[in-house]
Amino acid sequence: MRACSTRRSLPLPVPRPCWGSGPGMRVLDTCAAPGGKSSQLAAALGGQGLLVSNEFVAARAEVLRSNLERMGVPNAVVLNEDTGRIAAALPEFFDRVLVDAPCSGEGMFRKEAVAVTQHCEALVKQCAALGAQILDNAAACLAPGGEMIYSTCTFAPEEDEGQVAAFLQRHPEFTLADVFGNVDYSFGSPGEANRTGGLPLDVSKVRRIWPCQGGEGHFIARLVKAGTPRALPAPGTYTAEEELWLAAAAEQSKKQ
Repeated sequence: MRACSTRRSLPLPVPRPCWGSGPGMRVLDTCAAPGGKSSQLAAALGGQGLLVSNEFVAARAEVLRSNLERMGVPNAVVLNEDTGRIAAALPEFFDRVLVDAPCSGEGMFRKEAVAVTQHCEALVKQCAALGAQILDNAAACLAPGGEMIYSTCTFAPEEDEGQVAAFLQRHPEFTLADVFGNVDYSFGSPGEANRTGGLPLDVSKVRRIWPCQGGEGHFIARLVKAGTPRALPAPGTYTAEEELWLAAAAEQSKKQ
């Protein structure tokens, strides 16, 4: 069975315009390799705050680390961990979490012929289950008042509208927010109501991007956790815990 795809390229600037990430925040990129999204997040942080970029596959985590070092990101920590272990170690720690989930990669059909031959119903089910697990762990990592972006590069409803609708059923502490937020531009198309698996979902707030609209094919949703966001620290300041994270990352970089 083909592993869930982790190759994708979001055709929009994820960090600041639709998400509000910025200096002083703690941001987690759960499925970060090879590092394109993490580099955008790092740019939004502007060298302040903490960026934790995680990749479960060890070889890809090394590529991620190398790319972030090459880009000169000073406040990033690269992990090679299961998201469940991150959730257990850092409950409600992050202000923003990005879940660009491993998926069945139907959006890659036009770009990679092998994706068509390896695709099957079992793969979609496997990826939907993995995506649900990562989403649940990401929810545990997110602080009250925090925001989470969920995205895929597939068309499968089980991994898109159906995935988000099921997540909201499991997590009543979350609400679905408009992907666009306060930005004044548009892209793609709204989600589709017949793809939610019969569960309620305001599909006008999620977004699909079809190949004819740019990119290979993508799905994006924004989720907000109930509560009051934490007060951000003064520019250039870190908590003792954040200092330890950054010192450990710097030491590991020297060893590499």
